[in-house]
Amino acid sequence: MLGAIRKRGAFACLISGFWMFGDMVSRISETVAGELIGEIFRYVAVPMLPLALLVFVYQYCGKKISPARIKWLVVIPVLSWLMMMTSSWHHLFFSNMQSGGANGMKVEYGYYFWFVHVPYSYGLMLISFFTLLMELSRASRHYRKQILLLLFSLSIPSIVNILVINKIIGNVTPLSFPIFFTILGYAIFRHQFLGSNPIAYETVFHTIRDGVLILDRHDIIRDINPSAAKGLKQNSSEIIGLHVREAFKEWTTAVEAYDKNPRKIGEIEVFLFGQKRFLLIESTPLAAQNDISEGRIINIRDITDHHQYKLSLEALAFHDPLTRLANRRKFQEEVERAIEKSDESDKTFAILYFDLNRFKTVNDTYGHEIGDELLKYVAARVASILRKPDILARLGGDEFALLLNNCDETGIEIVVERLLDNVTRPFKVGENTLIADLSIGSSVYPKHGKTLTELLRHADAEMYRAKQSGGGLALKTQKSESPVGMEM
Repeated sequence: MLGAIRKRGAFACLISGFWMFGDMVSRISETVAGELIGEIFRYVAVPMLPLALLVFVYQYCGKKISPARIKWLVVIPVLSWLMMMTSSWHHLFFSNMQSGGANGMKVEYGYYFWFVHVPYSYGLMLISFFTLLMELSRASRHYRKQILLLLFSLSIPSIVNILVINKIIGNVTPLSFPIFFTILGYAIFRHQFLGSNPIAYETVFHTIRDGVLILDRHDIIRDINPSAAKGLKQNSSEIIGLHVREAFKEWTTAVEAYDKNPRKIGEIEVFLFGQKRFLLIESTPLAAQNDISEGRIINIRDITDHHQYKLSLEALAFHDPLTRLANRRKFQEEVERAIEKSDESDKTFAILYFDLNRFKTVNDTYGHEIGDELLKYVAARVASILRKPDILARLGGDEFALLLNNCDETGIEIVVERLLDNVTRPFKVGENTLIADLSIGSSVYPKHGKTLTELLRHADAEMYRAKQSGGGLALKTQKSESPVGMEM
């Protein structure tokens, strides 16, 4: 897009160059034929310049102008050039031509010039000016300066040409083009004219929900949209001109990420409007020439909903839907992680494997809904005695596994004693009072196995031995003090 705008701007400047060249040839020629050649060069440019400027303005403002429409608009410039070349036959373009010496050829204009060429040319120029004025009314401060400079630069040759063709002043139109080029050059180097986003994006820029900041090559904020300013709790005028790091000072996580890699900040967590929000901050090069960046666009997107959805998917993937405990997949990952840590630190960890004795009787007697409620109550009581690093998982049915980090056989006995004391207290499930009894097996890494499969196999055998002994922990062949059964 920017490349196309630059090409249209360069084309308009080239046409202006033809105009100046033709005028120079006409002025330095000492013969009528030479002056006529200069006029031919000049009028190659004169009919085309308004159209070239219109196309340039439209593209700068992001307005579409179809190739077919451009072809129709070219008809008049081509016709004007033909009328000028054949004017000696019909005098419709030039009614009279005289040598003007150093001041160039003096001409009187005919009917075609006044009633076709002039309305067409100045009609296109008025459309260009009106288009720029409309964009000026809704542009941000950064682009408003660009538009004002463009309006000012276009108005100089236009006003001078109006004065010339009405013979208010001499033929000095070509002399106004250097002023036009000087102002454009100032706009290009001072206000990044043709080096930043066109005005076409102003509507999106101001209405998009994402925050957008436009930075120069030194990471100074040159423009900011309302969404970003609102998130940063400042007015746009207060933020423009600040370094992006200073603008993000309220978001410490963003500043820390910027310090690590200014070109890739990524996801951050901030408090925004009194809530914890997750933002994705992306950086895109604005443009580049000769491998030198002309600036960047910072896009700030609120991904809180996406982040929560991602967490919900992870919860479904790694957690048991009934008890909200870790599932077998999650437990396997945690055990693998514990194995790596144990190998590095030479510290042991333990696994408890347990189920509910005669749980099938509960389901058969009271129904599966009561059985499911009992499982949730048991899971909650077991989880209440755990340390933060420990992981409790439901592996399926009434089978549970417990990962005890930094734990040996002595620690297992302490945990099991607390677990049994807590679980064997009666549960009130609906109108029923139930008493749960557990059979527990254990294994210690690396004594009883070096993989999860080996550790669970050993713990399962120990649990079976405990079940044969009436419940409790196989290591102590201990029974629960509470009777196994159900109370109505």
